[in-house]
Amino acid sequence: MKIYHTIRAFLGIAAVCSILAGCEASGFGDFFGSPQITTYIEEYAVQALIIVGEPVQDIRVMRSLNIDSAFSLEKSAVRDADVRLIEGSRLIPLQYNPVTFTYSSPEPIKPSTTYRFEASFLKLDRQTRLTLRGTTTTPAQIQWLRAPKDTLWYPKDTTRLPTPDSLTISWTPMPGVTDYIFSTECLDTLGYGKYLRPPTDEKNRRIVRFFEASLPRYSEPVRSGIRAVVFTPIIWTAFKWYGVHELRIYAPDVNWANWFRQTNLGQNPRFNYRLGSIEGGVGVFGSASMALHRTFLYKNQP
Repeated sequence: MKIYHTIRAFLGIAAVCSILAGCEASGFGDFFGSPQITTYIEEYAVQALIIVGEPVQDIRVMRSLNIDSAFSLEKSAVRDADVRLIEGSRLIPLQYNPVTFTYSSPEPIKPSTTYRFEASFLKLDRQTRLTLRGTTTTPAQIQWLRAPKDTLWYPKDTTRLPTPDSLTISWTPMPGVTDYIFSTECLDTLGYGKYLRPPTDEKNRRIVRFFEASLPRYSEPVRSGIRAVVFTPIIWTAFKWYGVHELRIYAPDVNWANWFRQTNLGQNPRFNYRLGSIEGGVGVFGSASMALHRTFLYKNQP
């Protein structure tokens, strides 16, 4: 399975590269001694998030672009890096995908295991070799204690479900994990009736709320948040569409948690390099374990 919009929304690192480019031409060079606006300083960023039990996917190694260049993943991607994970003395090589500009491996990630990340490549001068490094210890496998309901009815259940715990979910606490990430994703924003029994041709549609239309990533099928507890109610605004959804709880290591707090799964275009976990560059190498559950949200029921 994919790294969960993870990590499709992981274009937050793209914003990092844009910010790096902007910092190269701050406009304050004459006052503070920073580079002039025509000076290009090469910087490199890593986005590497791995999930227990899942194959390694969507790892990006990227370089900043000159301030006078329009940003694109294709231009910023480092294509020829030797990228690997290291578990003890065992090397796990990663292969480059020229379509997605990412590195991956089919090998599943183990729980409670320390992995080291390395990406080695020649810089733009084709003479200087740079190696970026990071380390993460994966959390133990998280489990549901009280999984989400299999079916919900909107808007009927908003007034008829008993309160306060009708939508409460809970999961196992993980040693060393202080914050948990909760996300919902609509798996099919078009189809609806085909999941009914018997199937129909009815189409899915967006849940309209007046206060959401101007929000960033309005059409993104994933909504997420972070919690410092092991139980929480599912709020109704977590659902953007009707139909089939996947609800997930992540138990992240500190590297992933720091990345999420700043970027909110890639939705905020900012990243403080001081909270990164990459030696020799910026970005993150982090890990998490995950529990997921499918829920079907019925619409317009009397």
